[in-house]
Amino acid sequence: MPCSADGARTYFDRIPAEWDALYSHENRFMYLFNRLFRSGLYRRHELTFSKCGEIEGANVLDIGCGTGRYSVEFAKRGAAKVVGLDFAPAMIEFSQQMAGQMGVADLCEFICGDIRTARLENPFDIIVAIGLFDYVSDPGPLFQQIAALTRRTFLASFPKYSLIWGLQRKIRYEWIKKCPIYYYTKDQLTRLAVAAGFSNLEIIAVEHGYFLVGEKT
Repeated sequence: MPCSADGARTYFDRIPAEWDALYSHENRFMYLFNRLFRSGLYRRHELTFSKCGEIEGANVLDIGCGTGRYSVEFAKRGAAKVVGLDFAPAMIEFSQQMAGQMGVADLCEFICGDIRTARLENPFDIIVAIGLFDYVSDPGPLFQQIAALTRRTFLASFPKYSLIWGLQRKIRYEWIKKCPIYYYTKDQLTRLAVAAGFSNLEIIAVEHGYFLVGEKT
């Protein structure tokens, strides 16, 4: 993964259950708590599946798949094949277990690796990168690489800076966990997407960030 520090890999490799709890319905209290105080997570999830176009029969790439919640959901909604890629081994193991529990293991392939070096030969109808670009110091080359792999639709989330939230994340992630966070503006995202060859852009403001939808035409 194109991150400027190994802190991100170390951090995500040790928290799969904690991270998955943000999306899980199993603990009803924590789910309702997260819906209230982390509404941006669920808004990004809703936008992904409302903006991605036809899922039935699609090939999907989930970059930075984490615990596999998005990958599994794509498979449950009829995707022909879903590839989840993450650089944290514990996340990949958790994703494989999740796909098995949800009955879609035969539709999902989870790869532990770096998007820059992963051998992904065929273009994908849909590529998602939710929470990935928070940790990317140089997004331009990654946009270009993703565009080359995209047959139809690219969807991704990006954080934007605000004083209070930015300070909190700097202390929590950069100072304590040695995992820098990188922020984006709407103009910057437009330039990156257009330079990579995406069109019909939508850049939607969400809590603490943006959600980008780009098409290959």
